Amino acid sequence: MSKYVNEQKEHRIKMVITNIIRVLLILIIVRGFLIGDHSQDFIALITLLMTYYPSILEKRFGVYLPCRLQIIITLFIFAAQYLGEIKGFYDLIPWWDTILHSTSGVILSIIVLMFVYLLNKKEGSKVNLSPIMVVWFAFCFAITIGVFWEFFEYGMDRIFGLNMQKFRLPGQDGLVDTMGDLFVDTLGALVTSIFGWLYIKKKNDVIFSEYFSSWFRKNKKENATKKS
Repeated sequence: MSKYVNEQKEHRIKMVITNIIRVLLILIIVRGFLIGDHSQDFIALITLLMTYYPSILEKRFGVYLPCRLQIIITLFIFAAQYLGEIKGFYDLIPWWDTILHSTSGVILSIIVLMFVYLLNKKEGSKVNLSPIMVVWFAFCFAITIGVFWEFFEYGMDRIFGLNMQKFRLPGQDGLVDTMGDLFVDTLGALVTSIFGWLYIKKKNDVIFSEYFSSWFRKNKKENATKKS
């Protein structure tokens, strides 16, 4: 019962945080239309859509992320898009971009590491990877997402005249910004992958299977319903 209560409490916290962020983003879009300034509308809209990622993962892929992880990811999106792009924290705080890119490498590596590891150990799964291949996949996936994000920044700057790569600031170089972002993405993914590999070798699926099996609980319920 206590576990159920804790889950409900975490769910309420997640919804409060998510809805506050959504209201802020909607107010930015409405304000833009009222004053005729649409420079922030696109980023606000993209960020707003990104807050719906849990339901997309659950409905499209049958993956349910734990509430704590959802809260962390939602706050990360808020820090990167709302505070960083809209409120200008990237300009106000020099290390803001570096911290976020490092964090993204860690978060992505953890998610993919656990996800692939669980699939690898799932009964009846056709996936059969060694521990080193599990962490290698997680490492490469996190870096790939970082590369595509840099593509996104470049596209936004060229198409919509934004400054996500910071090349329009005095003394700033877009290439240096991009390479610095990719470096810290890689560093975060590498550190996480090393610890992940050491943990898998030492614990041999003690915590991973127990905790992350909840990611697929919706699928299990659906399958049970279909069989009955």
